[in-house]
Amino acid sequence: MTRVVPAVCMLLLGTMRAAEVAPSAAATSAVPPAPPNSSDVIRAAYFALERDSIVPAKPRVIATAALNALATFAPDRVQPIPENFGGDQTRDADWLAGQMRDLSSPWPVVEAMARAAATAHVGLGSPERRQGIRALGSGSPLSSAGFNIFQLGDGQMAVFDVVKGASGETSGLRVGDVLVRVDGRPTARVDAFYLNTLPAGTDLPLEILRNQQPMTLALHLIKVDVPAVEARVLADDIGYIFVRRFSRSNEVERDTAALTRRAIASFTERGARGLILDLRSALGGSGEVNIASALYDGEYVYSIQQPLSAAPRPVKRNGERIWRGGPVVVLVNEMTVSAGEALALALREMGGVPIIGQTTGGGLTEMDFVPLAPGYAMNIPTGVVVGPITGKVQPGHAVHPDVEIPNSTLDDLLHGRDAQLDAACSVIRKSKSR
Repeated sequence: MTRVVPAVCMLLLGTMRAAEVAPSAAATSAVPPAPPNSSDVIRAAYFALERDSIVPAKPRVIATAALNALATFAPDRVQPIPENFGGDQTRDADWLAGQMRDLSSPWPVVEAMARAAATAHVGLGSPERRQGIRALGSGSPLSSAGFNIFQLGDGQMAVFDVVKGASGETSGLRVGDVLVRVDGRPTARVDAFYLNTLPAGTDLPLEILRNQQPMTLALHLIKVDVPAVEARVLADDIGYIFVRRFSRSNEVERDTAALTRRAIASFTERGARGLILDLRSALGGSGEVNIASALYDGEYVYSIQQPLSAAPRPVKRNGERIWRGGPVVVLVNEMTVSAGEALALALREMGGVPIIGQTTGGGLTEMDFVPLAPGYAMNIPTGVVVGPITGKVQPGHAVHPDVEIPNSTLDDLLHGRDAQLDAACSVIRKSKSR
């Protein structure tokens, strides 16, 4: 069973790896489509999560989430979940659909069901979210939150990457703030896609802890360019590349693979002692094949088995190898999902690259879409990513580190300490000089 990945990242980090949901004629027509039958939508969503996904959700968890969402606008409609719920998919789907009859909009309930699944590559695709996918996938300017988070040992989410000039910084957010609620929702139930698809000018209340004191900030979303990749040279001439997201664009400055390959070429030219690729909290998308090809030889980067009954389909490399320097080390954590996981797996098997950090989010899967209504679909995992050398599916569809090191504590974060990065630097320093 896939590890539970914090919902703050699980939707976006998969949606961008698959093809867009093509809106139907009804969705793009000047005439608005008829409201969907809410019972049919809920039934289809339940089957998608429980029957069609290769990582089935827990039935009672999904039902509880659906009823809790219903209770926010129709509390008198909520009924206790039957004792035998979870024993028969058709009976369960019919019962849940019956509770959701005649809703003016089923989408808040479906959204709650998708979040409750707590699985990478599960989410509700909507017309609004397609716009965000296009912007994120192309590297276009976004009305982005402009910050990244990671999970502390106690499960809290700490802000560690505040982009200069972006929404988070201009709204007063700081590194070391602990994010408690976003727009009234507990952090664990807010996906990153939600924070990256709202229009500029939107204000969202952020409930945070700063120095253990509760505060509320208004996150005012502004449209800015958020760098997908940042590169710099660390002490002892070690090259360091931090990937925020995987975007594909014809413009080099907006293309993650092009930016990363350029940084690799620069470090190669200067004769850097080694290279650290930081994939912690990188938003998924595409470009991992080009990056892997820049670092090591090999005809194939990984294979995809979709559906599971099909033979694995090898994915060929794309581009020449650039890096000819010393060792490469990859950093990952539980927020590394989808393209970041595929890249880490490929580098481990292609070049024996050591992986340091925490087990990733469980998104070594490929998605498909289950239509729910015109313009709406549930994306679910229906295939797997297979290692290029071992030909094996990874346990939990995740990358397990070779060297497991806990995430930084809040005190570490506030004082600039990073044990995972330090360990990566140590591996490079201990290696033989070129």
